[in-house]
Amino acid sequence: MKIKLFCLVLILFFLSGCLPPPDTIKDVRDLPQDHASYLKDTAKPIGPLSAETQAQMDEDYNIIYFSVWHQRQPFHASPDRVSSLFKKFSRSLGYGENKKKHSVVWIKKLQQNALLDNYPNALHFAITTRQTNLRMLPTQGPNFYKPDGDISGWPFDNLQISSVAANTPIFVCHLSADKAWALVETNFAFGWIPVEDYARVDDGFIKTWESNRYAVIIKDKTSILDAEGNFGLRTSIGQIFPLVNEMTDKLEILIAAADKNNCAVIKQVFVSRQIVTPKPLLLNYPNAIKIANELIDEPYGWGGLYGNRDCSAMTRDFFTPFGIWLPRHSEDQVKEVGTYVDLQRLDPAQKEKIILEKGIPYLSLLWRKGHVMLYIGEQNDRALIFHNAWGIKTIDLSGREGRKIIGKAVITTLYPGEELSSLAPDGLLIKNIAAMSILAPEKQNEQIQQNVRNSPAIPKNSGN
Repeated sequence: MKIKLFCLVLILFFLSGCLPPPDTIKDVRDLPQDHASYLKDTAKPIGPLSAETQAQMDEDYNIIYFSVWHQRQPFHASPDRVSSLFKKFSRSLGYGENKKKHSVVWIKKLQQNALLDNYPNALHFAITTRQTNLRMLPTQGPNFYKPDGDISGWPFDNLQISSVAANTPIFVCHLSADKAWALVETNFAFGWIPVEDYARVDDGFIKTWESNRYAVIIKDKTSILDAEGNFGLRTSIGQIFPLVNEMTDKLEILIAAADKNNCAVIKQVFVSRQIVTPKPLLLNYPNAIKIANELIDEPYGWGGLYGNRDCSAMTRDFFTPFGIWLPRHSEDQVKEVGTYVDLQRLDPAQKEKIILEKGIPYLSLLWRKGHVMLYIGEQNDRALIFHNAWGIKTIDLSGREGRKIIGKAVITTLYPGEELSSLAPDGLLIKNIAAMSILAPEKQNEQIQQNVRNSPAIPKNSGN
């Protein structure tokens, strides 16, 4: 009997050790993944923003957004910056989608096609006609540091800068030798896109498009149809369109498409108010929660790959409906906009104390190198954040680094994954948080012209 009992205990012990760990971290399992669960006051405004201040911030946003249609030369995509990207990848050839190392011939062919000896050779205005990707080099093929996945490999394609939504104003600087690629500037970054993804615009188009009355998309991944019921474009939160007319249940807006000569033509369409709203949307908690819940649980997408968002794309798109402009890169979002609060030299308890005391829910960003988060409030004296996160750094028994994958937009504390036995010594998020930015109006208004001049910066691996 004793032997049988011992064997049973041994079997149970063995089985318990073989059970796989939970697929999700404790924070995501325990915390309601619904922003409405944390709403306490349905009418409370957010922070110090008055309607007048928000209107001014929205006007500033529009200045930056349309700035590419008011330049005559490349503003950020200088010859040195563009050529430096080829030099960078000549030194680090990386690996392709087949897990084979790129050859010297690969980069030489791309450089030859780029035709940089006569850069810039285009210099005209255009608008994207579908969602596209800004690439560091004129190719859809990837560049990975290592042939295997996670951080150094798939899905972290070093050539991906950012996705660009349909109907975004752009300035075309240069065309490749085969005329298939264009080097373009947007209001937030520059890079190469396929020529078939945009259409040229003239002065008449620009005058009509810059109507000073705009609508903004508030619902992701739905279709806008034209008057004949044909597909117009796919929506993405933060897309901006000229507003023609407001009705009880819908808005009349303008969208752009390409004609047979690849020139932009304007179409008038009617879109439900569930999908689009006049810009700026009033910044209060109910509206913040509505937009945040549209973004929650969205898969992580490095640099906008696969039509998804990374951390900084999510925060950027979250604030766009409210008329608050952010740069593309996570570090720039915290350092260039809002009131900067340095947290680097504090211990975790001190950091959380300051975040709880000074942070304004849904109007404050937290940053650590490579990652940006939206502070949304507190629960049980713990700060809560909303972020699109790839994963948590782990170390196995052999000392090999890995990741506990989150892979989507989630609500967590500042201690996600603290329960993991494999958590790396530097894997605790709050230890690495370096700063907070409160998007209060004072510095926003002071820096607006500086932001126009300083962003977009030279392309970074902007999936962070």
